[in-house]
Amino acid sequence: MKHTQLLSYLTIPLILVANMALAAQSIDKQLTVDDNLKLNIKVLRGEVKVSSWDKNEISVKGTLDELSEGFILDKQGAQVTLEDKLPRHFNGNNKSGSNLTIMVPKHLTLNAEGLSSSYNLASLAGEIEIYSVSGNVNASDIEKEIFIHTVSGNIKASKLTGKIKLDTISGSITDKNSAGEISYKLVSGDLIANTSANNVSIEQISGDGKVQLKKVNELKVKTISGDITLAMTSLESRASLDSVSGDIELNIPKSLAANFNINGGPGGKIRNSLTDDEPKKEKYSPTSYLKFQTGTAGADIKISTISGSIKLSN
Repeated sequence: MKHTQLLSYLTIPLILVANMALAAQSIDKQLTVDDNLKLNIKVLRGEVKVSSWDKNEISVKGTLDELSEGFILDKQGAQVTLEDKLPRHFNGNNKSGSNLTIMVPKHLTLNAEGLSSSYNLASLAGEIEIYSVSGNVNASDIEKEIFIHTVSGNIKASKLTGKIKLDTISGSITDKNSAGEISYKLVSGDLIANTSANNVSIEQISGDGKVQLKKVNELKVKTISGDITLAMTSLESRASLDSVSGDIELNIPKSLAANFNINGGPGGKIRNSLTDDEPKKEKYSPTSYLKFQTGTAGADIKISTISGSIKLSN
């Protein structure tokens, strides 16, 4: 009996040592890849950095999740799967996740996903898709097609170029110096952006936005229960801005040539500090409206609200 108890006591530290060894398990692997690389990354927890280099090779260095059941780096033709495999069911709130640095060719198709893992991406070109539930995503110097989605994680982007979609539910989006065509979607998070994109789409619910635009071809904005402030240098074609229970403020230069069609809707207010034109109301109607033209009108600006305010300024 005593011998059995002694073995049990000796076994406990051995288990602890094994767990510690697992927590500290390092990874250092390389794999030669094809020019048309399609890379799938699945890291559920931790920090993942993905950057480019001038080699037709993938390099993975760092440490695995302490709950890891094995590391997968598998190549099937041009497609590569990279995964830090975890148990199907786990509760690891107080455990450390993966910490990986991944070097890849600059031009690739990348699909990465995670639960609480945060992704940091830099200097890539291709079709890039990132999905994370509660992890943050930082992306810089990426071009061609970029789609980033989080549920409660924040998105920080800088110098993205091409067709861009940034989408979050309860996280925030910060974007600097993007160009091309961009779409922002937020449910309860805030948006701060300074973009050179020529086509811009914004959809937000219950969050506030502050967006600095430059030379825009087309602008679409829909906001519900959130306020948004937009500053625009010039408009080539059209802008359509709509709000429900939210305020819209549009700052534009007085020299901008456009046709303005503004509908205050029921319960809305219109304030025009851009020109001397004043809002009007139809007889027996609670709705205010404002129509006017600046310069030799070449663009169309349409703004409407329900129970919100619309402000024009320069």
